[in-house]
Amino acid sequence: MKAQQAMGTLDAGEKAQAADLLVTVASTLNERLGVTAVELARSQALLKEASDEMLVAFRGAADRLVAAQKIDCADRPEKPEYTVVLDHLYRAVQHLQSHDLVSQLIEAQKHRVQKMRDKLTEALSLSHPPDARAMLDCIVAGIAHMDQDVHAPRAESMQSGSVDLF
Repeated sequence: MKAQQAMGTLDAGEKAQAADLLVTVASTLNERLGVTAVELARSQALLKEASDEMLVAFRGAADRLVAAQKIDCADRPEKPEYTVVLDHLYRAVQHLQSHDLVSQLIEAQKHRVQKMRDKLTEALSLSHPPDARAMLDCIVAGIAHMDQDVHAPRAESMQSGSVDLF
């Protein structure tokens, strides 16, 4: 009988220890995912700002070249170097528009991170009273379902601003 009581006490102690460990793991992961979410949002904002500035600069340069070409064409026949430079600028603008695609990829990752954070928060709510099995099941379910409703954008070609957004 004493052996069974000692075993029961040991099991209870091990269960409490397992629950404490799960709380520590879930809390730490949730904090790290919070930092990741902030970093993703910051990266997305910096990408948009840089892309917007570059688009304005390239479009401004293209406009100036078109204006210079019109003035120059009044005096002389066609200047092929203007066409080449304009083609390069237009191609640069076209590729800069891929920031929409990258931004959507970041948004999808932010969504995944938030779904996992929600599950970790739910798991932590199960820690009072400690139920290690329910917490673990919740965390595993969060991992299994974090990709639901998240679709990767498709970009089959970079033709004149064509990006298949989702």
